Amino acid sequence: MKILSRDLYDISECRLNFRGVIVLFLFSAAYFACFFALSQQMRYLLFAGTALVAFLLIRPKPGFWLPLLPLIFMAGGSTLRAGEFNPAIATIVMAAFTFFYIIQRVLWNKSLFIPSPFLFMIFIALLIQVFSIFISIHLHEQHQWNAIRDGSSLFLFFPLALMIPSICRTEKKLNQLLRAIVIAVLAASAIGVMQYFSITGFSRIDISLGYLYRGRVASLFGNANIFAGYLELGIPIAIAMFFTEKDLKWKITALAAVILGMLGVLYTFSRGGLVSVFLGSGIILIYIFRSKIWIPVVLGILAIFMLIMSESTFERQMSFFMNPAANLSQPTILHRYITYRGFLDQFAESPVTGVGWGAREFYWGRSQIYSFWEVRHCQSRETILAFGGLNSLFLNHAVKGGVVSLVSVFLCLQRFMLPFSGHSGEAGA
Repeated sequence: MKILSRDLYDISECRLNFRGVIVLFLFSAAYFACFFALSQQMRYLLFAGTALVAFLLIRPKPGFWLPLLPLIFMAGGSTLRAGEFNPAIATIVMAAFTFFYIIQRVLWNKSLFIPSPFLFMIFIALLIQVFSIFISIHLHEQHQWNAIRDGSSLFLFFPLALMIPSICRTEKKLNQLLRAIVIAVLAASAIGVMQYFSITGFSRIDISLGYLYRGRVASLFGNANIFAGYLELGIPIAIAMFFTEKDLKWKITALAAVILGMLGVLYTFSRGGLVSVFLGSGIILIYIFRSKIWIPVVLGILAIFMLIMSESTFERQMSFFMNPAANLSQPTILHRYITYRGFLDQFAESPVTGVGWGAREFYWGRSQIYSFWEVRHCQSRETILAFGGLNSLFLNHAVKGGVVSLVSVFLCLQRFMLPFSGHSGEAGA
């Protein structure tokens, strides 16, 4: 009979003492209490909240958590009903991070923001928008919470303009944030591409118009046009990071994000998204190769040539640019024309103050004056969970807030106009 090795007896003593047993028992009792007393969603929220508090105690600096926000924002489109409010997960995370940032800066006796002309303009824009909401409530008599929620949507992420310059004081910190954005674009694009190749049938939406394609992908955003809008902002950043990164692995990551992002835009079959991505990417490339302008021109020609070669797949987008006259009578284009014309007519009715933030939307049908597609607005008296928006930042503020709100928008965009007017140095001070 083979003698067992004496190593089997060389087992260290169990270190779980009486105190450890009590703690383990309490944790088990708490888990079973939550299992029987709370719903599954509440249990997940409780456990996630407990883990988050523990991580915050371990890493109590906002700079550690800032690079995680792009990934959270990408997947935070779902909403939670809370009384008069219906905030998205991303909005809740933004509010929690802002509170965490303020507490940390106050406890450590640090300034909350770095003064700059850009922040001053944003602050003035915020005051003007508050005045527009005040008009909506007291002049147009819109539901107060609807007006506040709808009118504040443009400024929900305004705290980032205060926090990023304060946290990203070094090039290393700023690169961490930009790399996080590139990773988020890469992840969202990869999910969108996988969605497209997982579709087995064909979309019936545009078959009557002669377009045959699998379907429009939306990644984690729930809507193909919203996903395209996300890539309009993310792809130019990924292109810039590809040329500025010094680390090879991050160059490859940025290149992968650009390639998959371009495929994602094409698979959304969004015509506006395709144009905007090409414009944004073209502006970045022209700036990078401003001394060799022929390089972005050649790249643009190659991109157009590749799209023409794949015209059968992306006919929905390409036919709009190659034969625009034949597309003017299509319902998707006609719908936008009639809708936007109605928005301009409604803006003309109240150009200074608009119809009021929080106004209720409805379709004006069965009339010789307005078509079914024309969205109109009236006074809201009850809580509205979701505001449709007008598919345009400028139209949305023009119709609901009038010229007053449009001034707020232009003040926010002034920072992006300064580099083209020769004042970029002053704005960056």
